[in-house]
Amino acid sequence: MAGKEKIRATIEAHLAAVGAADATALADLYTPDARLHDPAGGSPVTGRTAIEQHFAGVLTEQRTMELVMVAIADHHAAFHFRATPADGPTREVIDTMTFDDQAMITSMQAYAS
Repeated sequence: MAGKEKIRATIEAHLAAVGAADATALADLYTPDARLHDPAGGSPVTGRTAIEQHFAGVLTEQRTMELVMVAIADHHAAFHFRATPADGPTREVIDTMTFDDQAMITSMQAYAS
């Protein structure tokens, strides 16, 4: 089972890749059959290749990332972060994720203001 430290490291790598607008690095954190809802309630994106394509389409610029809070329980996590692009307003985001035994992301839902 993935420990809290490994899950937190995956979350931090996820935020770093979002900040760098690096869709490939993001996709590499997901299992091959992972499912993404970005935004939550939207149409699901399934599979690492589709997830990479999704992020390549929505992450068009780098941004400053600030991790505000993380809660990890077993194979699940919820975390709040702020994303501030160079020319845009700060967005408050809460992501929920599930992880496999290697701390790879199996599912994610994003809730943004």
